[in-house]
Amino acid sequence: MITVHTLGTGSGKPTPERNVSCTAVFREGELVLFDCGEGTQTQIARSQLRPGVIQVICITHFHGDHINGLPGLLGTLQLNQRTEPLTVIGPKGLKQYLQTLSRLNILGVGYGLNLIEVTEPGVVYEGNGYAIATERLRHRVPCWGYRMFEPPRPGKFNLEQARALGVPAGPMFGRLQRGEAVTLEGGEQIQPEDVLGPARPGLALAYCCDTQPCDGAVRLAGGADLLIHEGTYGPGEEKLAHARGHSTMLDAARTARDAGVRELIITHISQKYTRIEGFAKKVREVFPQAHFARDLNVFELKYNA
Repeated sequence: MITVHTLGTGSGKPTPERNVSCTAVFREGELVLFDCGEGTQTQIARSQLRPGVIQVICITHFHGDHINGLPGLLGTLQLNQRTEPLTVIGPKGLKQYLQTLSRLNILGVGYGLNLIEVTEPGVVYEGNGYAIATERLRHRVPCWGYRMFEPPRPGKFNLEQARALGVPAGPMFGRLQRGEAVTLEGGEQIQPEDVLGPARPGLALAYCCDTQPCDGAVRLAGGADLLIHEGTYGPGEEKLAHARGHSTMLDAARTARDAGVRELIITHISQKYTRIEGFAKKVREVFPQAHFARDLNVFELKYNA
C-alpha cells in the first residue's frame, strides 16, 4: 500500500486554510515529496510523517509557491543531523539555485545532495522498487510533471501446483514468489512460472501541477491508479485559467478521464474559493472518482487483487 499526504493544497500564497504546494508519497518506509512550497516543513511536523525518511524531492517549476520551502527543509534536515544522501529533481537551473544559496551562506548541508536537472521526458530516477519519470507540462515557465511507478509484481502463488510439483513448504515458497528458481532434493529445478499466475501491475501515480490541459499530462497519467492534478479555478473559468497557464477543476477531470486513471485528487485550488462543495457535482459528472484535497488529507492506494 502507498499513502498520499496532501500537505499543501492551495495556490499562490499560504492562508490559514490552505498551505501552498506539497504532496508527500509514503512507500515502504520512504517519503517522496512533490513540490516544496513555503511552510512545507511545518506541514510535515503537523502530519504523521518523519522528515528523516525523505529520499527524493521533485520540483515541478521555479514559481515560489512550489519551491520556496526547499531551502528551509534542507536546512532542517541538516539540523536534524542527517547523513544519508538526498536526491532533488527539478528543472534546469536547480543546481545554480542551490549553489547560489550556499555561496551566500543561506544554505549549508553536510549530507550529500544528488541534484538531477530534467531536460527531456523519460525516467529520471530509479529507487528501491519504484522509478520516477517526467513529461513536459504547459505552464508560463518550464514545468515538469512526474510519474512514480512500480514494476510489475509477480503473479499469484499457486499453492496446490507447488505441492503437486513436490516443493516443500518453507523458504522455497518465498523464493518462488520472489521470482527465483529453486532446486528440489532430487535435482529437479522448479521455475517461478511453474507456480505463479500472470504478472500483476504495480501501483502508479502521476503529479501534474501547474499546467493548462496538455497531451503531456495525459501521457504521464496514462492508466495510473491515481492522478494528482491542479484545479486552480472552478468550472466555467477556462479562459482565465488557460491564459495564466492553469487548469480548471473540470479540466483536471477531463484529463483523468482521457488518461484512464482510477482516481483523481484535485489540488492547487485558488485561495479565493472558501467553499468548493458546489463544484463537486459538475466535476464528478465528468470523472466520478474525483476528490478535492484539503491540507493534511491522507489517501490510500491499494493493489488490485
